[in-house]
Amino acid sequence: MPLPSGRSRRRRLGIRTVLTAAATAVALVGGLAHGGGAQAASGYPYVNLGDSYSAGASVFPQATSAAMFCSNSMVNYSHLVAKRRGTRVADVSCSGASTEDLTRSQHLWQGPQITAVGPATRLITLTIGANNNGLFGYATSACQQAWLSAPFSATPCRDRFGTSFVDKINSSTYPDLVNALRSINRAAPRARVLLVGYPQIFPAEGTALCSAALLTTPGDTEYLHRAFVALNSAMRRAAAATHATFVDMTKVSAGHDACAGDRRWVEPTLGAVSFPAMHANALGQRAMADRVVAALR
Repeated sequence: MPLPSGRSRRRRLGIRTVLTAAATAVALVGGLAHGGGAQAASGYPYVNLGDSYSAGASVFPQATSAAMFCSNSMVNYSHLVAKRRGTRVADVSCSGASTEDLTRSQHLWQGPQITAVGPATRLITLTIGANNNGLFGYATSACQQAWLSAPFSATPCRDRFGTSFVDKINSSTYPDLVNALRSINRAAPRARVLLVGYPQIFPAEGTALCSAALLTTPGDTEYLHRAFVALNSAMRRAAAATHATFVDMTKVSAGHDACAGDRRWVEPTLGAVSFPAMHANALGQRAMADRVVAALR
């Protein structure tokens, strides 16, 4: 058989290199998402679960080894906590996650988040609940669309959704949080679980300037603020019911909402310096880490 030409050999070698790199990347992502390896059989010592507020979706640098579309930051609050404690964190949080995604695969290439924990796990942090029943999506894009469709209404979002946000938080999200935390307790019976609340996204009082940044009316800004207060309350109650520690961000983040200018911990819709909008920025992640560390003391 004749030897392949230099160009052919280089082409085959290039294809082999690409395939090897791709396989390695898939293995790394799969290992993290599924908690793979011998260590994961009994769980990683410190595991971070949850949604985009856990993942640090808008904060760079992003982790190259994280599962696709999860948008995990290398400086989200769990990484900051791990650094301060001199340990490492298995961060399997993922943008868009709801409580269901703790025990099921959110994406085809990503296993359930809970598979990273086990009997050897001693610390778990997570922020979860805002994506249940579509609350975050409704509070942002759907409410913005409501304003565009009814620009002369004082509260177009409240007119459209009424009490449904808070009703679903109490009737559905709260029991889902309790069940999720109980599943975590069963999987990691020796772990201390810290449920980290959401910082204030919407200020308690809306203004015309704030409306321009969030694309919501002042009345709807206050309406949505109350919805997230209700969510944090449900998280507090769920933590108490399952012997977890609730890390309250509501009071400490007052004056640091998405309309707080240079003091903001959450990026607004218009004028954001990091994306996706309406997520905790680097200052917000640092503040969440501060509260977690304080709770661990």
